[in-house]
Amino acid sequence: MNVYVQTPLGNSEKEYFTSKLPDSVQAVFESDLSESTRRENVEKADIIFGNVPAEWLENAKNLRWVQLHSVGFDKYQDLKTKATLTNMKGFYAQPCAETAVGGILAFYRKMDVFGILRSQNKWVGQSMRCEMSLLRKKKVLIIGTGSIGQACKKILSGFDCRIDFFGRSSPEARFRTPEELINGIQEFDVIINTLPGTEETRKFVSAEMISRLNGNTVFANVGRGTTVDEEALTHALLNGDIAGAVLDVTQEEPLPEKHPLWDCPNVILSQHSGGGYREEFQDLSDIFLENLDRFLANQPLENIIDPKKGY
Repeated sequence: MNVYVQTPLGNSEKEYFTSKLPDSVQAVFESDLSESTRRENVEKADIIFGNVPAEWLENAKNLRWVQLHSVGFDKYQDLKTKATLTNMKGFYAQPCAETAVGGILAFYRKMDVFGILRSQNKWVGQSMRCEMSLLRKKKVLIIGTGSIGQACKKILSGFDCRIDFFGRSSPEARFRTPEELINGIQEFDVIINTLPGTEETRKFVSAEMISRLNGNTVFANVGRGTTVDEEALTHALLNGDIAGAVLDVTQEEPLPEKHPLWDCPNVILSQHSGGGYREEFQDLSDIFLENLDRFLANQPLENIIDPKKGY
């Protein structure tokens, strides 16, 4: 049995990965192959670990299981395969939450501005003091009650924030419908969007919703870029209708060179790195290896997804 590994492991991580594989399983690493032979190796694979192009999977006749190294799987929603798909549900919750809260703190404490001033050898510390804010006791809305939202709540509770949720069915959600959210969204100082990318969530943070935000609102997005009306958000930022934004994700990635978000005031762009950390890929490997043990023992896999349903 062979596993095609698309997940970008370094040399030490490859050694770790192969040392943990049972003798019955052989690994082929994408990074060891020429570009011209990668697709044919995918089509021969029994198992895939990583996010290979969806169209490559349709001719993979031996394929039994695909372990994505992401939580999101919107690119696989039209996939035609009998293979089981699993994702990394919950894996990125803590780093994404730290990115969201870290970005908001950087915005409030002007760390992004001080970074620019340092590059210009400018000392203006005293005049910045009156421009700073505190995260303490801010009113926070978290859109989405999943693992990222819960991790955000845990961190923010240490700042004595008042936290409310939007969630369609969660018992802890204060807001259940977009209409309820539109009517109540103006009261919040901070909004953190954690929604996944599905047809149902496309532009969920709508132009109307953005128009209701108050002028002191900081908006953070660690969900998916497709869940926000980016044109309306950019317009609000350029016009000063909201205080700022912390954006880990955008509708188009990489963000085009001429995109107006590059020039928006008070925006922190973390370039879809929010889930990253030093041990990320070894930890991803451990999750795959644990699921591999289940697969070989004919036990139910963790985090099975149905791309057509979106969960």
